[in-house]
Amino acid sequence: MNTPAYRCESSDISIIEAHHFASLGKSELYELLGHYGVVLLRNCIHNTEDFSSYVRQNSSRLSLDPARIMVGGAAQLVDAGRQEIGLHCENGNSPFWPDITWFYCQEAPRKGSQTTLCDGEKVLAKLSSVCRTFFEQNPIRYSRAVAGEKWRRLVCHYSSTLSDTAAVSINDLMLIVGNDPQTVITFNPDDDSIHYAFSTSAILVSQFSQRPAFANSILGPSFNYEVPVIDTVSGQPIPAEFLAEIATVSAQYTYPVGWHDHDMVMIDNRRVMHGREAIVDERRRIFNALSYR
Repeated sequence: MNTPAYRCESSDISIIEAHHFASLGKSELYELLGHYGVVLLRNCIHNTEDFSSYVRQNSSRLSLDPARIMVGGAAQLVDAGRQEIGLHCENGNSPFWPDITWFYCQEAPRKGSQTTLCDGEKVLAKLSSVCRTFFEQNPIRYSRAVAGEKWRRLVCHYSSTLSDTAAVSINDLMLIVGNDPQTVITFNPDDDSIHYAFSTSAILVSQFSQRPAFANSILGPSFNYEVPVIDTVSGQPIPAEFLAEIATVSAQYTYPVGWHDHDMVMIDNRRVMHGREAIVDERRRIFNALSYR
């Protein structure tokens, strides 16, 4: 593969410069994503409308975080507070887990405040055999409540007929989830919330690379939502020594994006986890989008 790449600490990223951007087709973009896990398109997008258009052009359909406001049809402003955010797959603790996470940097921070990345393939290769075997044998489960306005907005996004959240019913949500054996949903009519339990393996095979990776949201945040209970499908807590090992190994392979103004990053959301340093530069303005291949 002749596409230029640079080494950023312990991981390779494919960098596409502006003069190569126009000639980059969807199939080549996906090939790069399968090889590297992350594609950085440098100084290629200059507004949220173009960002949204590019995401739609290179995706089969869109997803979203119902706690964020949509801009330009696909982009959502990243506004999850100012604190450091742990590594996670975007929406990876729910049944609405997209294949691709996109970020567009309208204005880069001049000090710290970076998006961080971690290749789950490298993490998996360094986990101890006992830790890896535990996750191979024990699917994990995320459980929490979600407020009515959020799950109703999600239904409107995925529905071809509903646009008014007031017209959404719990049956509409159940139709979208379908007969997914990994997801159990209960409805609380007293406050219009739902409680869901979503089970999945912590080790996934990426559709782009066709290789396994330790990719999950065990270390991730819950800024706009109730903090989930994370255990195994049998109700067993994840052993503390494995959580400590995951944190230690992941930190070894975590690195900053290195934002410039008008950069765009495409991430394999079932291989590469992402997080964020604490925001110390208020000029930082970054949007994200979520989609399926």
